[in-house]
Amino acid sequence: MAAFVGVLLLAPLLAVLLGIYHYAATRAARTPAQRRHDRWVAAIASVLTVLAAVLAFHTAPSARGPIWPQVYAVLGGFFAMLLALGLGWRRR
Repeated sequence: MAAFVGVLLLAPLLAVLLGIYHYAATRAARTPAQRRHDRWVAAIASVLTVLAAVLAFHTAPSARGPIWPQVYAVLGGFFAMLLALGLGWRRR
């Protein structure tokens, strides 16, 4: 449960990233297949973010201090979101 604190702290930034992706995707005319693809990319990016944050939290070296698992969770979630949105945009 503590791993989700990092995701909650990161939630506003993740919402901004999803908003930028949605804004850029809606600037041009889209087919229904592209709309479906964009919805799937957003859903997969969100799930991947949570999974990466939990995995990073549990694999963080706790010997360095109690804050580092939270830092690893936030960084893992952030970069997972960037990776998923970037790959989704490239596949578009």
